[in-house]
This record gives sequence, structure tokens and C-alpha cells, in this order.
Amino acid sequence: MIRDLINSIEKIEVPSADRRFGITRILKKYDGTPVYIKDVNGYEVIGNLCNRETISKSLGVPVKDLMRYMLSCMEREKEGELVINNKLKKEYIEDDPSEINNYPIPIYYPKDGGPYITSGVVIVKDKDYGVNASIHRILVREDHLVIRMVEQRHLHCIYTKNIKEGEVDVAIVIGVHPAILLAASTSGDITFNELKYASVLMGRPLELIECDTVDLEVPPGEFIIEGKITEEMEDEGPFVDITGTYDKVRKQPVIRITSLKRKENPIFHALLPGGIEHKVLMGLPQEPRIFKGVRNAVPTVKDVVLTEGGCCWLHAVISIEKRTEGDGKNAILAALASHPSLKHVVVVDEDINIYDPKDVEYAIATRVQADRDVIIIKGAKGSSLDPSIDEDKTTAKMGIDATISLRKNREDFIRAEVPEGDK
Repeated sequence: MIRDLINSIEKIEVPSADRRFGITRILKKYDGTPVYIKDVNGYEVIGNLCNRETISKSLGVPVKDLMRYMLSCMEREKEGELVINNKLKKEYIEDDPSEINNYPIPIYYPKDGGPYITSGVVIVKDKDYGVNASIHRILVREDHLVIRMVEQRHLHCIYTKNIKEGEVDVAIVIGVHPAILLAASTSGDITFNELKYASVLMGRPLELIECDTVDLEVPPGEFIIEGKITEEMEDEGPFVDITGTYDKVRKQPVIRITSLKRKENPIFHALLPGGIEHKVLMGLPQEPRIFKGVRNAVPTVKDVVLTEGGCCWLHAVISIEKRTEGDGKNAILAALASHPSLKHVVVVDEDINIYDPKDVEYAIATRVQADRDVIIIKGAKGSSLDPSIDEDKTTAKMGIDATISLRKNREDFIRAEVPEGDK
């Protein structure tokens, strides 16, 4: 599935690269544009794969409709169909677990703790909660892996619930359809089935294959790692996070590899930490949640974007059709409640292009009075990804209501347009 998409999109082609910083240099140079590297340690590599355009193309949806399409699919997640097709297993070659050291797994930055898998979809299962698919950074050691497990996320919940039995079955799939990456990046409730959501996004049943050494069914990616998450802990990090700054070293769970499979000529997906692909996959799934939350307070909300300048995580711009004074401020408060990591919110009228930073700044310049239109909230719980956060994990948050006041004459804010043709 990923190979078909790669063949159908515009991309930069590069002959070869070194997996130690070489992949990073190329992906950084063309950040936001898909890059196909023909040879890294004898393997093909794709990077910068997921931007708004390629994700939309892979789902057959116009970019402008993507957020609303995702929201619709999230609400129909239970309708997703999963089909076991073990005939696909014949496409795989079994490698010795030690072979993972020869895979084109990059060392992205100089202070990294080692080579890192960054695009792997981590799949676990719980008898009460069902299947969970999520994306986590995974440090590769000589004969095992170390996985960063964020405490508040569902993988950690399933791990802590089941590790008392000694180990937890896990599979890591690399090189999958963008719908699966997008679904695995989405946060629902603990019973939300990300693989079913991926099926709804794709508009067709999602084929799975049964693993050989663990009790799991997984999408047929380019690489499949099976293993056991253990009670053993090792240092994980340093590693660059979404803000482009280094995250600290922590003790994290060790994964023992039980099986290593790949397709005959696999394409490895290298996801650049702190790059646009990283930001889009983290931020894009939050936009429908913010939209839904704002819609409850301001039914005339039009669109939401988490901006690249705000790491697609800390800054949002929201477009509304303002009908009553105060709609802008209500939208700010609803957005902050819907995405607790949000730090700054700008609300604009529907004539402002929320994807154009210059247009948003124009709205702030011409429609805002700071003493009237700026909301500051002190001592709120912040994002651990924000390096400026206080020691007690709190932060100040700000909302800017950059909508036209209904007390003003709207005609005074209408921008002049050049007539078309001979008019």
C-alpha cells in the first residue's frame, strides 16, 4: 500500500545517504516534501511522506475537507472492518533478530542515544480494552529495543495493567499506509480501535496478518518486529522531540525481539524528529477534537489549524462566523479545554485564511485591541513538550480574539479587491 502511494506522488529522489546524520540532512533540506532515497545500507528509504497534501491524496479527500472528513470517520470508528488475510505472509522474509542492526535505522542528531525507529506503529492488545495502535520513539540496542512510553497514553495503561504477568506481547510495523499512521497518532478513549478507524479513513476493510510469536494481528507493513515488552528498564534518550529540542533521559521498558520480518525489497520509513511530518502526524489528529469542542460553544465555527510555527501542537488558529459579541472568546476557552497542550489561540473571521500566517497577523494588526481582546490564563497545566514550562508543569496561556467587533462598522474592515477583467 505504501509503495503504491510513493509511486503516485511527487517526490525528490536522492541516490544514497548515510544513516548517521545523512538521512537527517536530506530530510531537513526538503522538509515537508517527500524524499525517496534509493540506497541506505542497501535499503530504500522514504521520508517526509506525510504532509497534508499526501495524506489527503492517500484518502481521496481534498485538503480543505480533510479535518471534517477525519471528524466524520472518528465518529464512525466502530464501523471499521478488519479482515485476516494470512496469504500475505508469503511476501515476508524472516531475518535473525541481530539483523536489525543492518537495517537503515537512522541516528538523526548528534546527541541521540542511538539509532531510533520513529515511524513504527506499536500494536498491543488487552482483554478488556481491545487493540491499541500508537506511535512511539524506539531506541535500537544491539539485541533489544527500548521504548519511550508516555505515562498518560493508552499503551502505558495497557502495559501497567498486564506487566504483572511478566511481559506484554507487542508488534511494531514500519512502512504502512498514511491512514494507519494517522489513526495510530489519534487519541480516543481507551476502547477506541485505531485499526478500525484506519479502515473507515480508507473506505475499505483493512487487511491484517497474524503474528507468529505473539498473539497479535497487524497490518502488512514493509517491516514487522514482534517482541515482548518486559519489566526491565534502561536509559532511553536523549532524543529530539516535536519542538526540535532534546528531551531528557529516562528509564524506559525494554523490548525483547522474538521475530524480525521484512518484505523482499522493503522501503523503510524514516520520520524526521522535529520535522514537518512529525508535527503534522501529531497535530493533525487533534484538529477534529478542537473543532468538535469549539463547535459545542460556537456552532458557527468554520475551521481549525494547529500551525507549523507552533509545532502543530502549541498554537491554534480558529475561523468562526461571528454572530454575537463574545463568540471569539468562547471559542478560545473551548479550544484550550479541548487540547490541554495548547498554549496560544487566535480566533479570526471567516475572511481570514488560517493557513496563511501573514493573513492571521493582518487580522491581529487591524482587528485587535490588547486590553479588550487578549485573554491571559495563569497557572494552567501545560505541555511537557514546551521547554519554557515551569518546574511544576504549569504555564501561562493566551487567547487573541482577532474577530471584528460587532460594535464596529464592518465596512471599515473590508479589504479592497482588484476587479477581474475589464470591470
